[in-house]
Amino acid sequence: MLLRIASAVVLVPAVIAVVVYASPVWFFLALGIVGSLCLYEYLGLVRLMGLHSQSWYGYAAFWILLAGFRQTWIPLTAVLSVVLLVGFLAAIWRRDALRDSVFGLMANLLGAFYLAVFLYPALPLRFDFGDRQGLHWFVVLLAVIWIGDTAALLVGRVMGRTPFAPLLSPKKTNEGAVGGLLAGVAAAVVLQHFLYTELPILHVVVLSLIAGGFGQLGDLAESLLKRAAQVKDSSHLIPGHGGVLDRVDSLLFAFPVSYIYLLRLYSS
Repeated sequence: MLLRIASAVVLVPAVIAVVVYASPVWFFLALGIVGSLCLYEYLGLVRLMGLHSQSWYGYAAFWILLAGFRQTWIPLTAVLSVVLLVGFLAAIWRRDALRDSVFGLMANLLGAFYLAVFLYPALPLRFDFGDRQGLHWFVVLLAVIWIGDTAALLVGRVMGRTPFAPLLSPKKTNEGAVGGLLAGVAAAVVLQHFLYTELPILHVVVLSLIAGGFGQLGDLAESLLKRAAQVKDSSHLIPGHGGVLDRVDSLLFAFPVSYIYLLRLYSS
């Protein structure tokens, strides 16, 4: 527990500093680094499942997709076509068994799309709604996920009785899930009341519920991968916390749905 707290004391201020001070370019690069670390762990899970992926293609596809989402001078359909074309060519020229080549291609594509598509919305979420409001919404989202994850763990340990998803994560309970969701909403309301009063309280609550709910689904999505690989953590890169993917799995689902919600809110 002390190791877990010590890691959080270091990582949380670092993440907040990037969110507050990084320019769009540096924020994009930070997302790329986080995504690359997650992809490293994902490919490790893939190997434990008995699949043989071409890791160089996985990393290349991830960065091409991430950059393709950001730029506007090349149509996105062209970027997607290049990623798929190169992937099939790489699989065709592999000297492994055909089954390994096909499964490796599928694993690489899933990893690249999983991380690029779900991570990229963090960039427009932070900057597309104004520097000040985008920052405030982003901090609210982080609070919802971080406080919600911690509360779900604590409530589940104290009050948890009913399994939430026993096949994917036996220790998660319905009580913990509800407790985490309510704690995330409460954290968002406190931030809005004391710091971010310009954010509409109704939408703060609604977005917190949506992001918190999808965040828990994101956690289960990663549990699906870990369960298939028969491991508890995606890696041991973060002392006391497991891997980077273990720390951002909830945000991976929360980023896109939050961005879609705010896009709808500010375009209406």
